[in-house]
Amino acid sequence: MLRIFLAATLIDALGSGLWVPFALLFLVHGQGMGLVDAGASLTTGALLALVTGPATGVAMDRFGPRALLVAGNLVRLAAFAAYPLAHTSWQVIAMSAVAGLGDRLFWTCNAPMVARLTTGADTDRVLATQTVGRFAGAGLGAAATAVLPTITSPWAFHLLAYANAASFAVAALLIRLLPALSRESAPTPGQGRSFHVKAPSGSWRAVLGDRPFTGFCVTHMAFTLASASKFSVLPIVVRDLLHGPQWIAGTAITLGTVVVVTAQRPIVALLARRSRTAGLIGAAALFAVCFTLLIPLEKASLPVATVVILVTSLGFSVAEAMFGPTATAAAAAAAPPGAEGRASSIFQLSWGLPIALAPGLLAGLLSVSNALTWSILALTCASAVPALLVLRKKLPGALREPSPPVAA
Repeated sequence: MLRIFLAATLIDALGSGLWVPFALLFLVHGQGMGLVDAGASLTTGALLALVTGPATGVAMDRFGPRALLVAGNLVRLAAFAAYPLAHTSWQVIAMSAVAGLGDRLFWTCNAPMVARLTTGADTDRVLATQTVGRFAGAGLGAAATAVLPTITSPWAFHLLAYANAASFAVAALLIRLLPALSRESAPTPGQGRSFHVKAPSGSWRAVLGDRPFTGFCVTHMAFTLASASKFSVLPIVVRDLLHGPQWIAGTAITLGTVVVVTAQRPIVALLARRSRTAGLIGAAALFAVCFTLLIPLEKASLPVATVVILVTSLGFSVAEAMFGPTATAAAAAAAPPGAEGRASSIFQLSWGLPIALAPGLLAGLLSVSNALTWSILALTCASAVPALLVLRKKLPGALREPSPPVAA
């Protein structure tokens, strides 16, 4: 059963990852849109989809994760099948919003589904495997974009959208083959917790009134901002501040992708011997150190700056591999029983909001100075460490901390 689910989600992850580097090329060269218009339309649709997160959480608590995972794949099947028909901004916004809704359904239900199929460190391992699939898809897509300039026919781009739609159809079929899971058969998400919310099971009050869980989601935003920022501004820094060739940023991004794909599972296996708190604190510290190394970047010579960029890209990728599956598994385990869908939707907002806000925030900081940009990011990551030290006492089960001794 777990293998069928994992196969379905890997197909999903590869399809989603492949589309990311192709999206703008598809709209500009396949649909004839302007670059700025295409980018703004995709962003607007993604932001519209983000607000559907709470509703998907309620739906998951009512219908269960399996049904919503099937629905999410079918929604994206429809969106990508219709993408070749979109030629105007409002049409692309609509398709992007629908595809984003499918993404919200998937990510809201994915971790609760994994938590129902696995226990303990196995949850982290399955989530790590999914992360490898997502990064592998993005890496393949990025590599394939080198071939696309030689393609002039819109049909080639349309074929890509149809192939992506077909992948979601296969994923939906595989998940539909899984037997329904009863709530009683699932592991207790908050087992070992020292904080209990006196609220009806399955209510928003149970989630929003759970301060340790919401505190974990707020802390997680520091990691998500770091993840969204680690490579997004490097091409601009290389070109406009260092006046260097773009192969530097391209090599750094490719190197980072290779590291995540090859090292994700070994890193998770190593962290399985320790508490999740230790893994998350290690990731926060590594992110902070890497951002700190980039602060004096524009004052360094180009050869030195190139070495620093490549070294920090390695560090960023290791930190990404440390925090991604670990944080997701911890959030799933910390969810109030009966409100796993609502809790997952709140956790997904801690992914979505920083990713949506990062481009504008980073552009504003970078317009002031390079040093300010990396300093703010380093301090943000460092602030996660004391927060996690507090949370490990309130969420010992979710963060796999040893339970405190019971007084005689």
